[in-house]
Amino acid sequence: MDTFTRIIPFGDFYKKDKADEIVRKKVSDSIMRRRMLRLLVLIPEKKSLRFAQKSMNCRNLEKIMDSFAKINLSPVTISKRQDVKYLENLYAYLLDGE
Repeated sequence: MDTFTRIIPFGDFYKKDKADEIVRKKVSDSIMRRRMLRLLVLIPEKKSLRFAQKSMNCRNLEKIMDSFAKINLSPVTISKRQDVKYLENLYAYLLDGE
């Protein structure tokens, strides 16, 4: 499951603007907030969570990903071309089956 969460991060999926707003409201640590917002910008540019993390050159990627999980937000956002504005955490469906 740990490997799977590295591919599909834990948290609800939103459009980028809404994800930015959530991070700004819920994360009080300014350095962590800045890193999280940077990751939100890099993922669409790099077309991959892994490549975005790699280009950040940050040793605390696990802390950043944990911060996203704490506020129940996935750093992977929904494309602006999609009609969907919100997707519930995928792991909620897996946990409901247990």
